[in-house]
Amino acid sequence: MSIATIFTSDSFPSLLDITLEDIALGLDTQKFTAADLTKIYLSRIEEVNDVFHAVLEINEDAIRIAEALDEEMKIGGRRGPLHGVPILIKDNIVTDDHMEASSGSLALLGAKPVGECSTVTKLRRAGVVILGKTNLSEWANFRAVNSSSGWSPRGGQTMGAYYPNSQPSGSSSGSAVATSLGLCYAALGTETSGSIISPAETNNVVGLKPSRGFIGTDNCIPVSRRQDVIGPLARTVKDAALILSAIAGKSEADPYTWNVPFDPMPDFSQCCDDSDLSGITIGIPRNSFSDIAPAVLAAFENAVVTLRGLGGRVLDDTNFPSAEEYRKLDKSTKNFVITTEFKADLRSYLASLQNNPHNLSSVAEVLEFTKAFPGECYPDRDIEKFLWTEADGTDVDSEKYKLAIEQEQLLAGTRGILGTMEKFQLDVLAIPANGEIPISYAAKLGLPIISVPLGFYPNDTAEKMNRRGNLIQFAPGIP
Repeated sequence: MSIATIFTSDSFPSLLDITLEDIALGLDTQKFTAADLTKIYLSRIEEVNDVFHAVLEINEDAIRIAEALDEEMKIGGRRGPLHGVPILIKDNIVTDDHMEASSGSLALLGAKPVGECSTVTKLRRAGVVILGKTNLSEWANFRAVNSSSGWSPRGGQTMGAYYPNSQPSGSSSGSAVATSLGLCYAALGTETSGSIISPAETNNVVGLKPSRGFIGTDNCIPVSRRQDVIGPLARTVKDAALILSAIAGKSEADPYTWNVPFDPMPDFSQCCDDSDLSGITIGIPRNSFSDIAPAVLAAFENAVVTLRGLGGRVLDDTNFPSAEEYRKLDKSTKNFVITTEFKADLRSYLASLQNNPHNLSSVAEVLEFTKAFPGECYPDRDIEKFLWTEADGTDVDSEKYKLAIEQEQLLAGTRGILGTMEKFQLDVLAIPANGEIPISYAAKLGLPIISVPLGFYPNDTAEKMNRRGNLIQFAPGIP
């Protein structure tokens, strides 16, 4: 069957709506092949990427890999639900192929450690077609404060999927936009704090940030090894769960994963077949999201009604005792731990490179490269977050760092999420996805978050620009 025929066939699902069940049905009934599907996605990328800049790079081997998977399917059937399925990967996750892993920066073009991220290897074993790399906020949003989400020197500005000239949110911007626009079945993003959840919200897809230690993040360009997590962006919760089952588990190269209790890994998608929430207690820590826009809060209240209607026991005002104290902390205090970890973890990553074209060995040297290299757009895009690493000479072996970690665990844990869940005997918390405090607390504790579509800004919403003033942040119809 030709690609043109597949595009016009009524039996082929729209790429905007296609699910894993649709792909499985098409492959199993031979309505299309994995190679057909890969070519269609590549055509879709070619069709819209000049406008949205979600995809940085195409895997030149994608069609060949899909054809090999088709031949395997003919002989022995499919390996599992992801066999022959095209997925895009964020550009800070290393793949063992011709593609770059640069975190959007020109400083790391041509630089790679030995081997690829174990999570990508798991996807390959599941039969996934690695379609290409997605754009992101440069250095996973750990360079500038006056930049815009989804911008990198390599990929330019990723645009939001739902409104002209809108910001996509970040830092997994390209992964969220690509999934939303049907440029891939799903994509992998990374989150240090909010970087999967936030773009998922803004582009109306499901974003799953798993627990730290449930998925290997070895051979990823780090912000914080302690906080960084890989997770899927997909169109449905069930599809995100299927990907989770494929990528979760122990990785020899990531000690954080060595205590994963499952072997083999359960099929988490089976949990999606039951919408009965009887016996589930849901807490709403309202004092942790007091600055939410009225339209978002109204949609959230409708979602709470839905949760109650499904049998969930919803407890209101299960507040965090530490919320106001955390809100009053200055920026340098809030960011001290992660800044110290970035300095140490990037140094370690740079030392692991088998090819280091610019001979960079520290954040300080990356900072100087960024200032000197014209393509990095300095000083128009600043380097304030890099400068945080030079403001204090402490490192991860310092007493100051250890005390700061203890303080974070107290505010986020004992006097935050963990203490609140224990006090009220909660199974889960429900929050609007742009609630800064609970997302920050979950990041510091390595706790999981899932974001599901909530609604859209109403027609009477006034356009509001982002802080940089170059993209629209709020407008009618934006998720």
